[in-house]
Amino acid sequence: MIMSLKFRIVVIVTIILVINFAAAGYFMVQNARQALVSEMKSSTQLAKGLLINALPTLRFSNDLGERLTLIVDSVKGTRHIRAWFEDMNGKPLIGVEEHANFISKPDAPNWFIKMMEPEAVAFRRLITKGSKSYGYLVVEADPSDEVMEVWRDVQVLISLGSFFLVLIVGLIYMALRQGLKPLGELSDALGKLEKGDFSARVETSVVKELTPIQNRFNHMAGVLEKTMVENHALAGNMLAVQETERRELARELHDELGPCLFGIRVDLADIERIANAHLLTEVEQKVGSVKTITNHIQSLVRKMLSRLRPMTLDDLGLTDALRDMLRNWRDRQPEIDWEWDFVGDCRDLPDTLQVTVYRIIQECTTNCVRHAKASHVKVEMRRDEETLKFSVTDNGVGLNANLIRGFGLIGMRERVSALGGRIAFDTEEGRGLQVRVLIPLKGNDSL
Repeated sequence: MIMSLKFRIVVIVTIILVINFAAAGYFMVQNARQALVSEMKSSTQLAKGLLINALPTLRFSNDLGERLTLIVDSVKGTRHIRAWFEDMNGKPLIGVEEHANFISKPDAPNWFIKMMEPEAVAFRRLITKGSKSYGYLVVEADPSDEVMEVWRDVQVLISLGSFFLVLIVGLIYMALRQGLKPLGELSDALGKLEKGDFSARVETSVVKELTPIQNRFNHMAGVLEKTMVENHALAGNMLAVQETERRELARELHDELGPCLFGIRVDLADIERIANAHLLTEVEQKVGSVKTITNHIQSLVRKMLSRLRPMTLDDLGLTDALRDMLRNWRDRQPEIDWEWDFVGDCRDLPDTLQVTVYRIIQECTTNCVRHAKASHVKVEMRRDEETLKFSVTDNGVGLNANLIRGFGLIGMRERVSALGGRIAFDTEEGRGLQVRVLIPLKGNDSL
């Protein structure tokens, strides 16, 4: 799984900050523990000294309990020290409260208490008077207050560390998001270029390192857009020149060669009539042969005229010429169900555009008959103020990915591209093909 750059940087920064905070907490606890050890030792030594100095006075006291109470109370003010007197069985008799407080644990996690508490420092002295033993005077260190103070400091550190961790990571994420945003815009713009939208541009960002890339992209996109406009204009001019040449050639074939062939047929008819009248069998046979050749030449000329320039387009206009073509297909291929639907007036469209539409639909219907094995073909065309849309749909065998790159389909794409339009082939093998074309009408007036 590929992680995003933002996620990687955020994870790395988070790990570094967590390690820093953990190290700071560890050293803080260690320093506090060393200070606590020193303070415990000092307090214990002080209390021990006070008790040792006070113990000799017990032999001169008439009330041993009162004297022991005074001795225990004398060390109460010593920080982190608890003192009490217990009998020979370990039951506390004097300083019961201090004994209970010593036994109770501070309000902190066990792992933290184990980390902080120093080794136990204790002082026990057997109290005797004469030959009788009364119990033990016990002095022990109580670091619970200090442990709680350090634990509160650690909690503050954890709270501040968590706050600054979230704050720093959030700021870094926002900075990365803002800094990498131009790359996302650049990716979207490249996607538009891939789809043929050469007007795509990116805004120059405040990220200094990305500005040269953005400027170069905008320059490249501008050059591509200019080149595509020039290519479209060139292709349009080529189509116009090509159609003009075809029109002139068709006119010459129609106006020059056609009358000549017609004159030959008239003369042959006269020769044939004379030959019949004079019973010239051989001449009649030759005339029949020449007439056959002449008919073949006329048929070839008609086919050439149809390929060079559909005469019905000039005579009838685009819509009626398409209807005439589809009626001819229906007569020639009655096993196919032909359907068409034309909406809008196309008579004022530029000549090159009309010829292009006619040729593409002619190519599509020819493919339907020759290759698609279709039983139903539908041709639709819609013209509005801004666009001309048409489609050819069949229920044949469809196309596979390799055939979409065939010369016929490439020729359609080039014709449409020359007019600034778009063509799409919607197909699924075994489920037919739909060719959809959209041509913008604005800017095509000069074609």
